[in-house]
Amino acid sequence: MDTNVIRREVETTYDKVKSLAGWAVDKTVVLTITSYYVTSEREFDAVSLNRSMDALKSRTGWLSPLRGNLLPMMAAFLNQPGTVIDEEVDRLFAKQQVLKGVGFRNTIHSYLAALLMTNDQELYENEARQAKRLYDAMKKQHFFLTSDDDYAYAVLLGKRGADPVEHAKSMRTYYDALRTEGFRSGNELQWLSQVMTYVHIEFNPSLVARATEVLTHFKRETKVRPVHYPMIGFLTVFGIGDAELKKIVELTHVLEASKPFKWNREMALSIGLGYSMHELTEDVEEANISLATSVELILQAQQAVMAATIAAMAASSAANSANT
Repeated sequence: MDTNVIRREVETTYDKVKSLAGWAVDKTVVLTITSYYVTSEREFDAVSLNRSMDALKSRTGWLSPLRGNLLPMMAAFLNQPGTVIDEEVDRLFAKQQVLKGVGFRNTIHSYLAALLMTNDQELYENEARQAKRLYDAMKKQHFFLTSDDDYAYAVLLGKRGADPVEHAKSMRTYYDALRTEGFRSGNELQWLSQVMTYVHIEFNPSLVARATEVLTHFKRETKVRPVHYPMIGFLTVFGIGDAELKKIVELTHVLEASKPFKWNREMALSIGLGYSMHELTEDVEEANISLATSVELILQAQQAVMAATIAAMAASSAANSANT
């Protein structure tokens, strides 16, 4: 891993994305799109992304959750090499309609969840119902914390086909155990508790101990925030060792010195985590990544939820300020 080469890739891609997205798009979303292209080792193509955005715009009204800050982000996720963008957009809407049909609300998170569904139309209904059963079981364990920002993980983990009640109970056990180890209560800890069941749903105390070690390691070395909790979970369940954690910190420090991260240092760690996870899981046994078609799908889920959450908080804060 050549950290300086990655830094230059980030800076170059960031400038291109920023130029295309314009001043109205939140900087965090621009960094998220940049992260997506760099971590998946894809060349940014403004013309192709523009076509993707136009295709989404043609299918949505002004009040659609896909509009605004999050439009270029969703367009980037759909803009896959070798695909026909109009077909990808049609597929996204078809999946989201199935999710709506089983009871998921029409929010940005239902579209993000739709990204994680299989492309086999015959499986849409079954996957959606599995996800809804798991989501409902999760809500019984954590009524106030469980909301639409859990949709993506419900779809991703619902593919396990495990008993949803037992699966949700294991998540709650992880949540309580991790909280006693110094993780902050909240949505991010709930996402972490969900990720901890990604490979095996049964509660494993050794995973709690390892996640705590990973958190402590990053706290000593850089600016770690609750938004990083889910990726810490992926590092934990994939058994990433201390040597690899050191590489993540090295890349993070190089990125923190870069101009795009001057006021967003926590995003440097996000990209460091994402890039390293992409590298490290390319050789992971198929059984461990069978719930997702690629490691990019894992990263999409986390980065998309992160960006959507931050953008929503920013919009809410601006609205509240305008009303005071």
